[in-house]
Amino acid sequence: MKIIVLVSQVPDTTTKIVIGADKISIDESGITWILNPYAEFAIEKALKLKEANSAVEEIILLAMGPERTVEALRQGLAMGADSAILLKSDEINTATLVTKVKELGADLVLGGKKTIDTESSWTEAAIAAELDLAFVHSANKLEWDGDAIVASRENSGEKQSFKLSLPALITCDKGDDEPRYASIMGIMKAKKKPLEEIDATASSNIGLTVFDSLLPPARQAVKIFEGTADETAEQLLTALREEAKVL
Repeated sequence: MKIIVLVSQVPDTTTKIVIGADKISIDESGITWILNPYAEFAIEKALKLKEANSAVEEIILLAMGPERTVEALRQGLAMGADSAILLKSDEINTATLVTKVKELGADLVLGGKKTIDTESSWTEAAIAAELDLAFVHSANKLEWDGDAIVASRENSGEKQSFKLSLPALITCDKGDDEPRYASIMGIMKAKKKPLEEIDATASSNIGLTVFDSLLPPARQAVKIFEGTADETAEQLLTALREEAKVL
């Protein structure tokens, strides 16, 4: 049995984003790149599934992105994944990923519930649709039930569980699983694990064209009104009417 984990590399949340000279792209020169945290949760869940079921023979990390994405894959290998594949391309193309997932013949495909750069998860959903896989989004707990897998999640305060026959695709949230620390031994072993790089240059199939990029405007200083409830209410109304001009 094989488990594929879809991996992506994203800017660190503390990185200051700068618009490039072309006014449509991001200047990558000062960016610190990290393994998408939600992909990290998916890797941890894959490792625990392997530990709980001897039928799982291999965990394969699969990413599509530029050469630097190797760093994210190496981190996943250091956590304990068995091998990794990078489809080298500056654009994400679902069709290319679908072809590779189908070729690998995995029984279970895991991914993060979203990428923290674009706050999206359309890639995983599209792969599930194209391959007609049973699909659950944002699972925070995965357990074996014989040859099936039970995916649990919380949705609007309601706990839900789904029993899926394999093959299936599940996107993962954190839950109680804390991603394991990549030890020095794990990092050393990761250097010797198979990491295949395939030239897969492709154009994006999202269908969007960027014409301009702007950073959000600087947040204005907060104004605090003092006095009694009646006085502050009067001050607020005056400010909304005369300064903000929304009344």
